[in-house]
Amino acid sequence: MKIRQYSIIFIFLSACLGLGFLSYMGHFNQFGSEHALPPKGPEHDAVDESFFKNVNYYSVENSRPFLELESIELSISSSDGVVIGFDPIGSIYRYEKETDKALEPVYFQAKNSRALIKKKEIFLENEVEIKMSNTNLRAQKVSILSEGEILYANRDVKTLSTVEKTSDEIMVNSNRATYRPKLQTIEYQGSVNGVIKRKRVYEENISFKTDLLTLNAPKSLVEMKGNVAFKKDNLEAFANRGEVFLENYNKRLKYYALYDDVRLQERLLNDGKPLVRKAFAEKLEGLISEKKIILTGLPKVFQERDVIKGNRITIRENVETVEVDDANTNITLEKDKD
Repeated sequence: MKIRQYSIIFIFLSACLGLGFLSYMGHFNQFGSEHALPPKGPEHDAVDESFFKNVNYYSVENSRPFLELESIELSISSSDGVVIGFDPIGSIYRYEKETDKALEPVYFQAKNSRALIKKKEIFLENEVEIKMSNTNLRAQKVSILSEGEILYANRDVKTLSTVEKTSDEIMVNSNRATYRPKLQTIEYQGSVNGVIKRKRVYEENISFKTDLLTLNAPKSLVEMKGNVAFKKDNLEAFANRGEVFLENYNKRLKYYALYDDVRLQERLLNDGKPLVRKAFAEKLEGLISEKKIILTGLPKVFQERDVIKGNRITIRENVETVEVDDANTNITLEKDKD
């Protein structure tokens, strides 16, 4: 009886040991298997950037072209809509928002470009050139935003603009500029200087310097603010503000005006001898067609030993004559000649 009981206990223990051994061997065979093959991670998106050489790129949305780009090398990212070009030449197409009418495109070229297609923005760098019908712009950096409605130019900005009504050419240099093609206005800031060049060779040009300048082509108006310096021929003037009315050149209207702390210096010849005439006033108006300068606002004129004062003083360019208007008198002073 005892032998039978021992046999059953022995068989049971043997079975337990055998199952334990098989379980251990199974685990042993799997040990290190996690290093033999890498675990399968999440599937990654395929590479979304494509590279091209000597390619023409077009961006079209709702059957309307937005960007045309010819580039030596081009990188396109399909995920975020970024197009990077090298030595790009292209154009941005513009439209009237209310009527969807096509407007004149913005033509450009540069060394580098970065276009954000989804936002309809493009950033140009190094030797940037922008061309439109009435304005050529050069700079080292230009950002074209709002579907071509506004351009920000930075670093070594140079523009050549033609005023449609008068055919005047205005050349301006500055540190920064903001160009609005639809409004045909350009705002310049930082070390602004330039020349207003008349259409006819014999007509006088005007050179200027200022802190801030705004060119409004539809109004044929140039406005200057801050440290205004104005020069034409042998006349120099300085003020805090200034304006040039481009349509008034050959009319009996003021062509330019200076305001606030006006200082004038003119070099004349008196019997072959140089003469310097200086004037101070709060306002100066220049009538090109009559070669007159009108000073108002407690004006003073210093001419050799003479000091001339009045409510309104009129100077004729290149002539010693000075006209003084007073509340009760109208006096013309002219130096007697031997």
